[in-house]
Amino acid sequence: MNFVGEELRQAIRRRPGMYIGDTATYGLSRLAESLLLLGVIAGREGRVREISLSLGVDGSCEISFDGWPWPLASGTSPIADVGRWLTFVNFDMNAVRPPGMPRGVIFPVPHVDLGLVNALASSLEVVAWVGGQRWRQCFREGLPQGEPHAIAPGATPSASDSGLHITFMPDAAIFDQPHRFAVEWLRDRLSSFSAFHAGLTWRFRDAVSGLDECYRRERGLPDLCAEFSESSRPIHAPWSFEGQAGTTRVRLALQWGEAPGSGVRSWANVRECTRDGTHHDGLLLGLRKALRARMKARGPEQEALSFTDAALLGHLTAVLELVVPDTVWYGPTQEQLANPEAKADVAQLVSTWVEQSLASHPDLESRVLALSGVPRS
Repeated sequence: MNFVGEELRQAIRRRPGMYIGDTATYGLSRLAESLLLLGVIAGREGRVREISLSLGVDGSCEISFDGWPWPLASGTSPIADVGRWLTFVNFDMNAVRPPGMPRGVIFPVPHVDLGLVNALASSLEVVAWVGGQRWRQCFREGLPQGEPHAIAPGATPSASDSGLHITFMPDAAIFDQPHRFAVEWLRDRLSSFSAFHAGLTWRFRDAVSGLDECYRRERGLPDLCAEFSESSRPIHAPWSFEGQAGTTRVRLALQWGEAPGSGVRSWANVRECTRDGTHHDGLLLGLRKALRARMKARGPEQEALSFTDAALLGHLTAVLELVVPDTVWYGPTQEQLANPEAKADVAQLVSTWVEQSLASHPDLESRVLALSGVPRS
């Protein structure tokens, strides 16, 4: 069903589980994630320097962006611009996303995800600033409470030239009480997000537990890979690659160790794939092609050696990020990627990358082949 404007706000409040999964911890944490994903998108485009998420003792959630998260047209009021994404004024389900604007997580237009947070909040406050000008606006159950108004300089938690601060209180009439965010899940999300964009700072504070953490990875995915593979006694520093095949953008870091590795951890359009999928099949196919090519270079009679999946993954730790035009999933839980093009695209890139890296590191090649199932001579 296609809703417009006020109809959609009412539909979200009437059946919130259809939009965020449930009205307990999972759904509540998805709302916080919707705001964090703005930071991922903005970080990809170099628009922000720091993103902070804070959970209050009263159950509130705050997020701050040090920098403006999306393109702001010249002469446009930032508070009016963010208000447009938080409400459903002139909403069109079939609208085409303007160039550079963030893509929605659930719907194909970005302001619906921000609107979800707003519609399911008993109160939501926005503070926006550009240069020396600062504004504030409040909402209740998705509806604006008065007009935006200027506030005194220094009344925001950041002194940067531009930024955005959103505070929302989940509606007690909608969410199970006492409502609680999934702290460990959010910490894991922030940790993985920090690997997607090297040098971007993510902060997390939880007033209930007293947690106050900072996530920043100077090398991005290689740093995350090194953390996961620490116990495997790595035989080399993480190799990292980035490229595009067809419509699939791929970033990969991998490392072999003497002890068993941590396997593959992957994300597609920022959503973690907790089960194998087409991209996982492509990774294995690419590895197998690369290793067979290196065996052939040693002698034609060795090309036929079989590399089983278990052998390929036994001593490997890999982190993989994909960006595809649209994600396709097996089943409704969005755990296993089903994009048919991902297998061939990932295999093509991985086979080229790994083959070249092995050829460039002859001192490591024999050890990697042995760890991947080549019998020792």
